[in-house]
Formats: sequence, structure tokens, C-alpha cells
Amino acid sequence: MNILHLLSWFPSPDDPTLGNFCVRMIDALPEECHSVILSVCDGKDMTKSFEVKEIKGAHHTHVQIYIRPPKVNAIRKLKMLRMYQYGLKYIKKHFFEPDLVHLHVAYPLGQVALLWKKLLGYKYVMTEHWTIYQPQNKDVLVGRLKKKIVKIANNAELIMPVSLDLQHCMEGHGVHNRFQVIYNLVNTDMFKLGQPCIDSSLRTNLRGNDMHGGKKRMLHISTLRDEAKNFSGILRVVEKLKQQRDDFELHVIHDYEAPEFKTFVAEHNLTDCVIFHGKKTSAEVAEAYQKADFFVLFSNFENLPCVIVEAFASGVPVLSTSVGGIAEIVSDERGILIPQGDEEALLQGMNQMLDHCREYDREAIRDYAIKTFAAQNIGRQIFEVYKEVVIP
Repeated sequence: MNILHLLSWFPSPDDPTLGNFCVRMIDALPEECHSVILSVCDGKDMTKSFEVKEIKGAHHTHVQIYIRPPKVNAIRKLKMLRMYQYGLKYIKKHFFEPDLVHLHVAYPLGQVALLWKKLLGYKYVMTEHWTIYQPQNKDVLVGRLKKKIVKIANNAELIMPVSLDLQHCMEGHGVHNRFQVIYNLVNTDMFKLGQPCIDSSLRTNLRGNDMHGGKKRMLHISTLRDEAKNFSGILRVVEKLKQQRDDFELHVIHDYEAPEFKTFVAEHNLTDCVIFHGKKTSAEVAEAYQKADFFVLFSNFENLPCVIVEAFASGVPVLSTSVGGIAEIVSDERGILIPQGDEEALLQGMNQMLDHCREYDREAIRDYAIKTFAAQNIGRQIFEVYKEVVIP
């Protein structure tokens, strides 16, 4: 089966992690799927009008078209659309005639998928990850943008949201279509059980300190964009926590620089317990989970965060706000849920986790992740959707 993928979010040299979960989903598809990603983006220092590059992925080819950016935005949009038309012809000539288009995130590339359906008869399915449908973004998804997104979604053959909560949010905006929830995936060969920073077999005293003087590790991984991730709230709570105990460290892996947070840490004497690691490779991230005692997320809104899925695959319990689809996967056996924005609840949750995080059954947490999020299982679910649409 030949699948042409359109990614509204895709990794680029300027932002190598953007939409990387979409690429992982494509690479999880079974061998029966032949996948080509088509994307168009601005090139740097280009003398030509455009340039086509074929980039080989794990189980896909990425046809990347670079264009010389026009100075007028309206002309740029028209040129982008023309280049997607050119890219389709290129793929048909050099790869295959697509059996189906898979749109990853409705906007803006859904405009291309919808045009191809209307003009050329190409069916498309859609995977949705976007938090724009959430109640917190009700002032964003309005007007012409809302009409465009709803039209794109309603014209898909089937929508695969990454959580049931996201499906309900989409329906609340007028999306009435067939849905099948398919969760985000994880590479369970890379993200796997490891020893936490301190041997979990060691007994702890009443304050949770290891008898050999070590500290438990809290782990946080995110963009640190505060409107969504509320990392400032985590730091305020850590400052209070430090006044109560000194048996912990917060390790932070982040996609973007965070000078304001580093300044806060320095000014509030938290440098001994808050450690920033910057951007890390996937292998380095997997190793960080293996050393963690628990994972902490204090987001204001989410859908189904890959970081929680990765934590579970590593056998790591999670302390998180109950937003988006998180409550669908975090249970008492796998962590603690707290209300969004409740810093007192976060403080209590951190104390509870520090005292009891090693009582969780890490193997059971990982077993749940394998059954629910393993890449091969998610890939097979998506392939079954393809078959249903292409061979009804």
C-alpha cells in the first residue's frame, strides 16, 4: 500500500524536534506500507527558485522541497501550494501513485489534502495531536481558521485523535466524522527499564533519604514554553519543597533555552537541586528516564504527551496534572493526578512521590506501556485503518 504523508508539523534544520512524533508514527507502520513524506519549506541562501532533496528515513523517504522565500507573504502561500502540486507529480514519477493521503495535524497542510480530494479524488485520513481544540484555546480557534479546520476534518475519511478527550473537544467545535482513537507510540526497545539513580532495593528513612546519602531524581522534559508547560509553577513549588526536605534533585531536559528560569533558580538558591541539561538525543533521553525515580508534568493543557508514554515504557511513575487525555492513561498504579494549576497539590504530590515512588511496580508499568503504546502495535492499528478506507 502506497501512502503519501502530509505533515503540518515536521522536523527541520531550525527545529529538529517539531513533529518528530509524527515521523515516529510513520516509521512504525508495517512493511506492507510504502511511505513518502512530502514537505515544502523555505531554503537559505538559495540561488534557484526551488530545490528537491530526497532524505531517507528509517522506513520512509522524505521528499523535501526547498523554495527561495518570496518577499510578499501572499505570493509565498501561492508558491507553497504550487510546490506541493509539483511534489505530488514528482512522487508519482519517482515513487508511486498514492493509494491514500495521511494528513498529520489538520492545519495548514489540510488545505492541500482537501484540494487534492476535490480536484484529484485522493482520499485522506487524519491523525490529530493539536491542543487548539481544547477549552483553554477557545479564543484561538474562531472565525475563518475554525471554519477551515472543521471543513478539513469533516472531509477526512476517518480521524485518528491521540486521545478520547481530543475527540470530544473536536466534536465540541463541530467536527462530525468517524473517529478511532490511536494513542501516541513509544520505541520500547530504546525506552526500557533501568536502575533509578539509587538502587530501589535500599531501604529509606522516614524522610525518604537513601541510607547512603543519595538523592532521588525527579525528571521533567518539555519545551519549557510556560503558557502550556507551566514550568514556572514547578520551580515555585520546588522552592517550597526545598524548605521541607533536601533529598531530591529536579533534572530538566528542554528543547529551548530558558534564561528566565535559570535566573530564577540562581536567585532563589536552587542550583543545588535544579539541574538543566538542555537538548538531548533520544538515546540520552532514554538514559535519563532510566535514572529517574519519577517524572513530573505540571501542564496547563495537553493531549497525550509522548513524555508520559516514554516514562511508562521506562517503568517510571508519573506525577501530572489531569488535563487532556492524561487521565485516560495515568492510574493509581502508575502515578498521581492533580488539578491543573494547583501548586499546593503539586507540593503534596512531590512529597508523596518522594516518600513512595519506589513502591510502584516498575515492571507492571512497563508491561502496560508495551501493550498500549508499543510502536509495532500502533503501526498495525493505523494500517488497519488504511485497509478499511482503501479496501472497503
